[in-house]
Amino acid sequence: MRAAAQIDPSPAAPPKSRLKRLFERQVLRVSPAERLPSVPVAAGEKDELLEPSSLCLDGMVRSFLEDGGGVEKGAASRCCNCFHAGDASDDEDAAAEAAAATDIAETIKGLVHCASLRERNLLADVSTLVERHRAAGARKRDLLRLLAESLRAAGHDAAVCLSRWDKSSSHPAGEHAYLDVLLPAASDRGEPERVLVDVDFRSAFEVARPTKAYRAVLQRLPSVFVGKEDRLRLLVAAAADAARASLKKRGLHLPPWRKPEYMRAKWLSPYDREVPPPAPPPPTPTEATTSELAGDAE
Repeated sequence: MRAAAQIDPSPAAPPKSRLKRLFERQVLRVSPAERLPSVPVAAGEKDELLEPSSLCLDGMVRSFLEDGGGVEKGAASRCCNCFHAGDASDDEDAAAEAAAATDIAETIKGLVHCASLRERNLLADVSTLVERHRAAGARKRDLLRLLAESLRAAGHDAAVCLSRWDKSSSHPAGEHAYLDVLLPAASDRGEPERVLVDVDFRSAFEVARPTKAYRAVLQRLPSVFVGKEDRLRLLVAAAADAARASLKKRGLHLPPWRKPEYMRAKWLSPYDREVPPPAPPPPTPTEATTSELAGDAE
């Protein structure tokens, strides 16, 4: 018979606890100066590691925090700095937008006023006539026609103008009707001054979902514009920039009919000026005498 396999008479080592395994992994990371002094093993006791005491655990925790905690703290600090940097950038953008809106509003405030006494007098006449004809029910092209007739009756050289422009890569084709008034030359050698009149000027710059800053700009725009081309050009440019900023703030696309070049084309494109109907001729002396005799006979 085969000899029986030799069996190790020593008892099997008990399994190590989780705390002991953690201690064995961490004890090597603690410096010799931080380790506790070794405790002598009494005779007859088993030659095995003792369970770690609270002092050992304290040293292990300190070592772990010193090694790993600093990394996490630095990462958290970097994340915090990133968030704060984003907030600072947003604040700077908001401040820049507010400053730009203020500049545009001040520019428009300086451009809405009439440049001369003759323009102010004409604006007063136009505003009064527009209210009168609108109260009577006149709208759009009929309003322009009636306004031109009323201005001519008051002694002004006024007519309806129709501008047209072709399609381009940035905006569609279109047309726009407004009035012009030819004021007499200021001197003998001067030329008549052409003054543009638009009775619905402010509504031409309305956009979807306007911001608070752009609503303030719209309130500064005149509902009835009376002025020359140079002032109109600057006013349109400032208002169009404000409209673009408002749409960008709302995340909306700038439509082609609100681009500066399209807005300028309304009043600064080639135009056709309607020829006013000739004034009725004054009665001849013969006609006046005949009408007087007819009145006497009655």
